[in-house]
Amino acid sequence: MTAEDRLVQRREALIAAGLELFGTQGYPNVSVKRICDLAGLTQRYFYESFPDRAALLGAVYTRCVDTAREATVTAAAAVFTEAGITGGAIPAELIPRLTTDALGAMIHCLSDDPRRARVMMIEVVGVCPDLEKLRLTAIHEWAALIVGLAVGDSEPTSHQRLASIGLVGALTQLLVDWQTAMSSPIGPDVGPELFDVEAIHAVVTDMFIATYDRVF
Repeated sequence: MTAEDRLVQRREALIAAGLELFGTQGYPNVSVKRICDLAGLTQRYFYESFPDRAALLGAVYTRCVDTAREATVTAAAAVFTEAGITGGAIPAELIPRLTTDALGAMIHCLSDDPRRARVMMIEVVGVCPDLEKLRLTAIHEWAALIVGLAVGDSEPTSHQRLASIGLVGALTQLLVDWQTAMSSPIGPDVGPELFDVEAIHAVVTDMFIATYDRVF
């Protein structure tokens, strides 16, 4: 391998170690040494790729978001292909199927690997201004994906954009509660029985469909 190849390999090893440790132990409980030990690298190589732990958390978060987004877009594309749609706004009759499949892909991408959900929904929150900006940017990118699927090549209205941001916020909060309910529920009536993944999928699907009918 070239020196550049080795640098990429070490960076990937650190991201994998960060996902495992941040996603199971929590960001505040993980030191650079623990990350390096799991990655099989010295701390010198950590600082070759990242200036600090927060930067690694940002890279892990971005990887998780990209993975979830890819799953969502792939599911949406499969619906479009099956329906023979190549562009433009989505026919209203296709919205329930598209919403069910796309949201299901996104939610199950996280539930199949709860480390991703913990990093995306809990560990990245409030760490530092740079990560808050990264997180809020990702929320707006999810909203742009939603509104883009709904209106096609048309320019969305401010009302439609705000509605899309609100939908992302609702889904995010339910997934935060799902994560919390699995580890430390805040009360006896808000445990895993309430925040079941399939129940969340059903509720947000209904919310997205109703918003489309009303707003788009």
